[in-house]
Amino acid sequence: MSDSTNSSFGFLSNWKFSLAVGVPCFAVGLGATYYFYSKSNNKNLRPHEPTAKHDIEGNNVDRKPLVSNGIDSNTVKVHKPTPSEQVEEFKKQGNAEFTKQNYDAAITFYTQALSMCPLTEKGLLSTLYQNRAAAYSKLNNNENCVADCDKALALVPTYKKALSRRARALTELGNFKLALEDITAVVMLDEFKNQPDIMFADSVIKSLGKQNLEEYTKHNAFNLPTKIFIENYLKSFSEDPFNDEFPQTLMKSEVNTGLELALKCINDKNYEQIEDACKEELNKTDNSLIRRTLALNLLATFSILRGNYATGVEHLTTVIESSGVPNKLVINSLIKRASVYHQQEQVEKSFEDLKRAENIDPNSSEVFHHRAQIYLLEMNSEKAVEEFKRAVELNPKFILSNVQCCYAQYLHAKHTSNELDTEKFLNKLKGFIIKYPDYAESYTLYAQALTEKGAYEEADSLFKKVYEIYPENATLLVHRALVVLSWKSSISEAFTFLQQAIKVDPKCDYAYETLGTLYIQTGKLEEAVECLEKAVPLSKSEKELLHIFSLRDSARAQLAVVKRLGLTPQL
Repeated sequence: MSDSTNSSFGFLSNWKFSLAVGVPCFAVGLGATYYFYSKSNNKNLRPHEPTAKHDIEGNNVDRKPLVSNGIDSNTVKVHKPTPSEQVEEFKKQGNAEFTKQNYDAAITFYTQALSMCPLTEKGLLSTLYQNRAAAYSKLNNNENCVADCDKALALVPTYKKALSRRARALTELGNFKLALEDITAVVMLDEFKNQPDIMFADSVIKSLGKQNLEEYTKHNAFNLPTKIFIENYLKSFSEDPFNDEFPQTLMKSEVNTGLELALKCINDKNYEQIEDACKEELNKTDNSLIRRTLALNLLATFSILRGNYATGVEHLTTVIESSGVPNKLVINSLIKRASVYHQQEQVEKSFEDLKRAENIDPNSSEVFHHRAQIYLLEMNSEKAVEEFKRAVELNPKFILSNVQCCYAQYLHAKHTSNELDTEKFLNKLKGFIIKYPDYAESYTLYAQALTEKGAYEEADSLFKKVYEIYPENATLLVHRALVVLSWKSSISEAFTFLQQAIKVDPKCDYAYETLGTLYIQTGKLEEAVECLEKAVPLSKSEKELLHIFSLRDSARAQLAVVKRLGLTPQL
């Protein structure tokens, strides 16, 4: 998952907040993934339509009338339709049958017209192929529809109706990659003015993303997040069962296998070895219930962090349903499972687990703290404030609950347009920086609030200061990049911060994601694709991976259209 905050605040749903520091061009959605283009040569943007005027019988109506005083002085001549006029007549008949929903008959007429149409009439030929494709489409004959669209577009590459029709037929055939290229071409040629096409393009991106996700997960496993993210996630549990006497005693032992090794790895921040150590513990046949359930919980935690939700939920459920497990460990397992359910958009099951945890211990601040975070992710600031207040009441020494409670109060005041309370809680957030000068969350949440207010210079100074305290946290540089875009519209400074972030932490997927999006917005599509490709293996969840795929596939499609149609950036 993108490490968009310096805490677990956005754990498992972070990209809902990943661009919250306020850069409009980075809003998640299709519009943010397109760059505007213009055609360098406007000739032949649309297929040539026949210009000769014909009456309903197909006769030329532009002839000069016969001069007569009641007696014909000239021999009456019968007009013989030209080949082009005959083609037009068949086309009209085909259109008439199409309107009557007689699609087979329409195809017959279009085919007759095509057989007679001069090869020099490229515009007319293209129209006929497109019309026949439309009839095939109505008959759900997508293969023939695509074939006729191919012929129409070979004649007139910018024929929007043919591009749109082929895109829809390709979607029905499951070829989402080429469908996305075609509908992207339509959207770009229309200068992003046709909302239905934009919405269709968005649906194609989602379908392609799911297809890519299925293929990717067959051959690849998700990676662990950055050390900064893991460390802050683990610190988000104020009543962590691994801080109890028994686990701490194991950590101090001279044994370096199984659970003991896993606990030492946590202490040493050697996170990559934890899962193997837990599996070693679980393979033992003589270990106690507490050892097994601690190992299962820890293995589940890192499975979830790696994006392997099914395994994580399975292990947590075993802990939860085992009799004789300490309440604190069961509550911790329920909270973690609730987080997974929320990530999977099973909101009701998420709240059920948190309620179950509350029933075990109504005075567990942990339950209220994490439920408040979920309410905040659900954009329910009122409920979030209630839960955070209860968490602080039960555990007033837990700094994270105090700071996030204040931020939730600020958000709620802002949402309810209470200006006095907005300023009150904004000042209170500022006070946390003075009270907790070494606590990163104080800086990041206050800076985020300032950014929303438009106080970009002060926000940037805060991100700069907290980065000096935590120079290994590359995410703070990404925040600075987003701030300077809003503040100064400085693309060059933003690029500098993002490139610096990648140097500080080559695993910072948030930096690659933001840099790739910025490349798209500036028309540097090849660089965007390359950058977003690097973000793919760094993704830690299916949801995040789908988001990265949507950005990458959009850039790929635009790049293909630019090369195919000879478009140039409209700078």
